[in-house]
Amino acid sequence: MRSPEELVGIGFQRSRLVIVNECHDGDRHCPRTKAIGRRILPAAHEAGVRHLAMEALYGAFATEANSTRQVPSARMAYLGQDDMRALIGDALALGWDLIAYECDFSRWTGGDTRSPEFGNWRDAEEARNIAEFLARSPQNLRLLVWCGNSHQRKTPQIYPGLRRLTWIRLGQRLQELTGIDPFVIDQSVTVEYGWRRSPRRQDVKRYAGELGALGGSGGFLREEDPDVRWRNDLSADAWLLSLDNAMV
Repeated sequence: MRSPEELVGIGFQRSRLVIVNECHDGDRHCPRTKAIGRRILPAAHEAGVRHLAMEALYGAFATEANSTRQVPSARMAYLGQDDMRALIGDALALGWDLIAYECDFSRWTGGDTRSPEFGNWRDAEEARNIAEFLARSPQNLRLLVWCGNSHQRKTPQIYPGLRRLTWIRLGQRLQELTGIDPFVIDQSVTVEYGWRRSPRRQDVKRYAGELGALGGSGGFLREEDPDVRWRNDLSADAWLLSLDNAMV
């Protein structure tokens, strides 16, 4: 089992684009996933990263943060969470610039923002914004992308409750637009969105000793995962498991 820092280091050896997710559900979130974000920033910095692209960031917030090197006040509760602000503050302290890639919600003309059509549009717009940033950047620029829940996926996802519709997520859209195969680290597989429910809940107990030795969180590259089912899942390149999976 590998530490989060090691997985990020390997990620930037394989690709100049690494995507890591954190987990939230409305106002609830898993603090551990943001704490891991703070842990991996120095490893990404050592790998040459100087830019952090973040879901939900809007242009004015990123511009002010980059110019003042301070975390601005936020008009969104998501950006106002203490652990999110700490993550942003750590990136700024390293000298990084923030990249806002959230979609412009005012451009959506399809009605219900809870619809699968909006979900697909949003991921496509987010990917387009990142692709445009990369297109005007040096070709060797390395970028850490921070997203929520399952936006990082490199394969289609069934839209919740609608098995006839597929959701093409940010990771896949980015690969299609840029030709870059992003290295994806999925933190969600042991997070308990529902009480005692997660895709790899049994593995938390199975690997408790190894996870504890790594500070509570660690994972596998997809190709070295002991479980063949996860080795065959092409949505991510690495899975991060943890002993701390609560949503608060």
